[in-house]
Amino acid sequence: MSNFDYSLEPLRDVLLIDAKSFYASCECVARGKHPLKTMLVVMSTTDNTGNGLVLAASPLAKKILGISNVTRADDVPDHPDLIRVTPRMNYYIEENIKINNIFRKYVADEDLFIYSIDESILDITRTLNLFFPDKTLTRRQKRWKFARMIQLAVKNKTGIYLTVGIGDNPLLAKLALDNESKHSKTFISEWRYEDVKNKVWHIHPMTDFWGIGRKMEKRFSKMGISSIKELANADPNVLNEKLGIMGLQYYHHANGVDRTILSDTAPTVKEKSYGNSQVLHRNYYVQSEIETVVKEMAEQVAARIRRHGFQTSCVNLYIGFSYHEKKTGFSHQMKIPATDSTKELSKSLIILFRKHYQGEAVRHIGVTYSKLTDINQVQMNLFEPYEELVKNENLDKIIDNIRRKYGFTAIVHANSLSDGARSIARSDLVSGHHGGGAGGLDGL
Repeated sequence: MSNFDYSLEPLRDVLLIDAKSFYASCECVARGKHPLKTMLVVMSTTDNTGNGLVLAASPLAKKILGISNVTRADDVPDHPDLIRVTPRMNYYIEENIKINNIFRKYVADEDLFIYSIDESILDITRTLNLFFPDKTLTRRQKRWKFARMIQLAVKNKTGIYLTVGIGDNPLLAKLALDNESKHSKTFISEWRYEDVKNKVWHIHPMTDFWGIGRKMEKRFSKMGISSIKELANADPNVLNEKLGIMGLQYYHHANGVDRTILSDTAPTVKEKSYGNSQVLHRNYYVQSEIETVVKEMAEQVAARIRRHGFQTSCVNLYIGFSYHEKKTGFSHQMKIPATDSTKELSKSLIILFRKHYQGEAVRHIGVTYSKLTDINQVQMNLFEPYEELVKNENLDKIIDNIRRKYGFTAIVHANSLSDGARSIARSDLVSGHHGGGAGGLDGL
């Protein structure tokens, strides 16, 4: 029996939606083929070196060939019907934008959380009765009809199939998606508070439960906890003592409790922004060299916002072209989940760059982070693995502390030693420029 009175918990109507084998499905649709009836793999290389990896495989390819998204290229079986393609990230981003724009027809922006390029969370609590006002329908019937309506809307517009987890909160929707929806004939499943005992507690192995990796499973094992049911019925005081606040979070999750309400998690926005820009010492023509500088600047400004206790939920990238080019350059921004992680910010800026860059000669680069939030006001991202979160935070802090004590060049990333890198050369420039003056290295 659960230790919680679920009648006191928030009751929301949440859909966690996953685009089924997204990259592979996009490639199937682009070729006029059925995503569920075509054998296709997206590979980091399609030559015969065997050095690449399968980045995505269609459901049929997984079923017939037994491959996964970590299969090496030389381990992919030969099959006359198998299509091998190279990835096209810009195309996938465009399709993701199309899909989320469809979602916006059914929920307000504050009720939509774009978790990744193939997953989104929709809180349909406020629009459920708007689209299905029939009072003879039960809440469960309306939820299923809503999920099916969105599936058909996306399928008709993009050709992509969706799997949907329905839940009384975001966690239950996620668990339904991961453990049941993907195996359902309709690609839809629903987990409610009353399902916790018979469904949540029976997730096995523990690593199939969202947020529990092998390391955490071993830690639980040392505490005498070997199942989700045992975790749900463990002493919360002991969990707090051994694991801190994360122990209590795991305890709540094992009992199906998640009090997150998407519209309430929008961080307090501050108008202030942090950024930096530089005029390069020569024209840059090689894309990898340009990306190296973008990553260096992403890291530099990330260090600044961490030092001032902020996270950012909006990144802006400015690329100025050489005067020989017909265009002057471009400036684009992208909303992201609030973060101060160098890794995540670099990734977002590179996505922006690759989406808009077309081979021009580059002479000027600028990076700005806005929509800043005090770190103490940011709610933890429940859909980011705990071990990975802590690992990245600790790494950033260690690097920041070493540089603060011994200077920037005391520790540098390998890409800062490559051709085109600028951060070491610029480390001798006068620092302290707030707002992105040329050459400023504040934060490093």
